[in-house]
Amino acid sequence: MRVIKLIGYLSMLWFFTACVDRYYPGADQIITGTLVINASITNTLEQQTIQISRSDGLVYSEFIPESSCMVEVESMSGEKISFSESSPGYYNASLPVGFMSYGGHYMLMVVTSNGNLYLSDYSSLHPPTAIDSIYFERETLPTADPDIFKEGIRFFMDFEIDPSSSEYMRWELLETYEFNNPPYDGFIYTYDRVLRPLPDSLDDRQCWISGHVNAIYTLDAANMTSEKYSYMPLHFVSNETQRLSYGYSLLVRQHAMDAPAFRYWDELKKNSSSQSGLYTRLPSLTPGNISNVDDPEEKILGFFGVSGVYEKRIFVKDVEGLQKYDVMFCFPYPESPRFRYLMPADLPVYTSRATDPATGVSHMGETVHRCLDCRIMKGSSGEPPAYWPTE
Repeated sequence: MRVIKLIGYLSMLWFFTACVDRYYPGADQIITGTLVINASITNTLEQQTIQISRSDGLVYSEFIPESSCMVEVESMSGEKISFSESSPGYYNASLPVGFMSYGGHYMLMVVTSNGNLYLSDYSSLHPPTAIDSIYFERETLPTADPDIFKEGIRFFMDFEIDPSSSEYMRWELLETYEFNNPPYDGFIYTYDRVLRPLPDSLDDRQCWISGHVNAIYTLDAANMTSEKYSYMPLHFVSNETQRLSYGYSLLVRQHAMDAPAFRYWDELKKNSSSQSGLYTRLPSLTPGNISNVDDPEEKILGFFGVSGVYEKRIFVKDVEGLQKYDVMFCFPYPESPRFRYLMPADLPVYTSRATDPATGVSHMGETVHRCLDCRIMKGSSGEPPAYWPTE
């Protein structure tokens, strides 16, 4: 059974130095419980989020929230914005119009529940340049098997180079796609020991899943002579999942950064692979720009930075000549559950009835809830986003 999994946010690292030295700490240097602060603020009017957590490892990391912190962003002129904790480890605020201004400098202040005070260096806000267009082309990629190729599309982008903006650029990609579970009849066996049809509140087969694209794109435009950059390749989307089956949307956010932020992101890109990028693990640890006021020797993972953002979206549906994902998944398990022997800790149990396309025989067996309700998948919603095209 294939289940599409979206990689979610994990803690990000930054550094603020004049030159970059790759840094790989040993087990005695970075231990479980090290403070991690992910604080990237933009000039957009959307809600801003700062993540604060504790590390539990470098490769297979898990988000361990740091709750009950006091979090503020302060401009060099002394104006402050407080962030409130919306869920464990996540601190949100909507920045008022005028707080973020081009040429302005901003710093982060965090006070943890144990009273420790952490301050960042100042980060400067630069105006973004415009994205002219986003488009795609059909593409075939080789695989480990020389006789098998991967079909899909690759996105490209044209954008402007503005000398009045920052020469340091980064691109953040966010995808949304429609996902459909098979229309099998669903049932639930719960604590009253009765098998019933799955109620509508637990049943939704059409969803829209959103998440970050696990890739890092940076550019230092200082030495470019043209005012435009054309045909910049972005990420590849294969037809091996449902991403291109019903509708796919890509949002490209173009960040204008200062030099310290760019050096961090560029170094992170060099140390990341396609299998282990920013949102799945910490590929390297570099010195950050956040420190403990009373204990400068404490190691802190993270960086505070601000950036001006320009964004553009593209929607893709029914790519000509591209075969759609057509794999049977979520078929119920071969054997029906033995309900009478189930313990309360095993309940509820979900089952479905499906017809085997090879034999035409109807079968009922146990399944998992996400095969009947795709809303429980990470980043999923049962309603299309406001920007989704209407038929």
